[in-house]
Amino acid sequence: MSTTDPECGLFVKGEKERVFAYSFHTACDRNGFVLGVKVTPGNIHDSQVFEDVLHEVTRVVPAPQAVAADAGYKTPAICKMLQEQEIRPVLPYTRPKTKEEFFKKHDYVYDEHYDCYLCPANAILSYETTNRAGYKMYRSNPAICQACPFRTQCTESKEAVKRISRHVWAECVEEADHLRHTEENKRIYAE
Repeated sequence: MSTTDPECGLFVKGEKERVFAYSFHTACDRNGFVLGVKVTPGNIHDSQVFEDVLHEVTRVVPAPQAVAADAGYKTPAICKMLQEQEIRPVLPYTRPKTKEEFFKKHDYVYDEHYDCYLCPANAILSYETTNRAGYKMYRSNPAICQACPFRTQCTESKEAVKRISRHVWAECVEEADHLRHTEENKRIYAE
């Protein structure tokens, strides 16, 4: 906590930069006119204030057609909120957060009918539980993974278990990713 400004928060950027600061969240139209503003302590994640800023925007623009935002706002809850309000999400690509030599999440195929994942070796990762944050957890069978030739590209688990999480609103993020490839989203994001 800052002794000179207790209302600010510790802003962390990268692995080394840490500074007490505020974050200034601004929503503008395509001409740069400010439609909504929120100032928060620097330790508050962008996604936590999105709904407040969107509420300010909808007081000025009752039915926005699209919202363009950076990757900090690309969460299942925000994507779901935008879809429910029939607002087009215009969000950037976010690269997978896995180690270079490992399979990426998109290498595992989700089967919505059976609610399971198939790994690159065609083994099943079965549904295990849903946590309080809304993430469904899937788990492989260690007896199968133990002898798998892809194990070192899949998991570092000593128990030979691969786990994957999928948010209950993951399809909303997938739809936003799909829209990212459309000409309309490319045009809006470029503005």
